[in-house]
Amino acid sequence: MTENKDNLLLKAAKTGNIKRLYELLASGAKVDGCDHDGTTALMFAANLGYTEIVRSLLDCGAKINLPRKTYRLTALMLAASSNQIDIIKLLISKGAEINAINDDGSTALMAAAQKGHLEVVQVLLAAGADANIADKDDDTALKLAIKQDYTAVVKAILQNSEIVNIPDAEGETPLMIAADLGYLDVVQTLLSAGADTNLQNPDGNTALLAAAAAGHGNIVAALLDAHGKINHQDKEGETALHCAVVEGYLDVVQILIQWGADVQIRNHLGDTPLLVATFQGYSEIVEALLRANANMDEKNFGEVALTLAVSQGHTQTVKILLDHGANINTLADDGKTALVKAIASNHPEVFKLLLEKGADVNFQDSVGATALMCAAAEGYSQAVQILVTSGADVNLKNQGGYTALMIAEFNNYRTIAQILRQAGAQE
Repeated sequence: MTENKDNLLLKAAKTGNIKRLYELLASGAKVDGCDHDGTTALMFAANLGYTEIVRSLLDCGAKINLPRKTYRLTALMLAASSNQIDIIKLLISKGAEINAINDDGSTALMAAAQKGHLEVVQVLLAAGADANIADKDDDTALKLAIKQDYTAVVKAILQNSEIVNIPDAEGETPLMIAADLGYLDVVQTLLSAGADTNLQNPDGNTALLAAAAAGHGNIVAALLDAHGKINHQDKEGETALHCAVVEGYLDVVQILIQWGADVQIRNHLGDTPLLVATFQGYSEIVEALLRANANMDEKNFGEVALTLAVSQGHTQTVKILLDHGANINTLADDGKTALVKAIASNHPEVFKLLLEKGADVNFQDSVGATALMCAAAEGYSQAVQILVTSGADVNLKNQGGYTALMIAEFNNYRTIAQILRQAGAQE
């Protein structure tokens, strides 16, 4: 019979039937009786917003800080999560433990912050809620509010706690998190609260690098305006400009250039932003960097921007480099010209473009090889025909004394040999 009364009490609390609740309590129902999850009448009423039932249960001796069996949630946590402000004030006045934690390490403040319940957050903070507590996922109330883009909640927490520059377990500051997520209003709120733009995580990354890598141009500008170090390099030597270039964010690249980013800084692999953009084939970014006077003659792994673009087959990038004055006959450290690399990499469109732009078809590299010899060696009959038509000397010899015809015959490329003979190649 008692068990039935306990269940009926829970039902009365869930439905807001205060008269029935009084009757059941008077007839001996247990005030802290619970269901199979450990949810008491007080917890149901707190979650559902039945203020007078909460008051009555407390007056009858309900344990205010009793945790539910499942997740160890308290009445205060449930009320905070469901935005029951009057009940929260009542529970606090009756001695609810503000900083109690559940199984996940979360508090009532975290529950309210994650849901964006501003007034609840303010009441809890005023009552002494600790904003420094982190749950098992290393989330604080501030971090949860930032992740949900609740600017007003972020501001409220910062007004009550000096935690704006405290990093999490991974070394990420609130500003880095907001910058990475692209929440401009939150970023500006953090900056107004004294966030340091130049703090670094263990990898040497700053909020500026995070914003640049994520493509958030408006936040990049805000951080630069707040004295973010534009040419800071992380542990891999990457700058914000490198990060923006790698991800292909033209607008961010343009913002950084306008703010005076150094376009010549190399990362620890030796790459300048121009070399990175060239390798990726980001032609618009390449053009932006060239307009900012990026040096086209800088090499990494023996390649200048032009030979790198040619090897990767980026036709439009090659065109832009040439239009900006790149030396079409420049040699990479392997002694090959752009024209030879276009043939060796089998990029016919690039090959044709180089010829149209005036590449020297008879240029001989350090071992005397020509583009024609390379095409003959690779078996590219179309390239051989185009080179011959473009004025390639079919009788030039390399340092070994071999002509293009001899190379073709050695490899048994009969069609190529025939083309060369018809063009006047001597046996």
